[in-house]
Amino acid sequence: MHAARSESINMISIKGVVVRGLGAAKETLKRQMPYFSQLFPEVGDCYQASINLQLEQGLRVLNPDFTTPPIPWAGAPGEQFSFLRIGFEGPVGTSRRHAWLYIPHGSPHFCNPFHIEVITGYVQSIGYGVTCQVHIDKPHRNIPLIII
Repeated sequence: MHAARSESINMISIKGVVVRGLGAAKETLKRQMPYFSQLFPEVGDCYQASINLQLEQGLRVLNPDFTTPPIPWAGAPGEQFSFLRIGFEGPVGTSRRHAWLYIPHGSPHFCNPFHIEVITGYVQSIGYGVTCQVHIDKPHRNIPLIII
């Protein structure tokens, strides 16, 4: 007997609230973006700050759209970054825009499935406490997860 797979090709939408991050992305993205623009040009026009969201449901990205080689933005040996194409609705009820999950592999948030960083064009109506929603059009599994 085979276990049923819970994989779906449907879009998944996850709500989250804008929270304070480390406060570093505004400076680090300025130094990282020249590398990103060369390696993954579609993120080159993003505003050089990230939107930190505390998600209602955990998310783990195992198959990003792009992962950089180690880039020496802060010196050797370099850091890897992954990106996932998403739709971003911020605040909820506004028009959906193209955006990307920005996943710095060296971030202290990297292992927290409830914390994500989003990069996109400048969003004027975003502030701490605002509820937003990410839309991911990828095959996915929705499974219970115990975190210890």
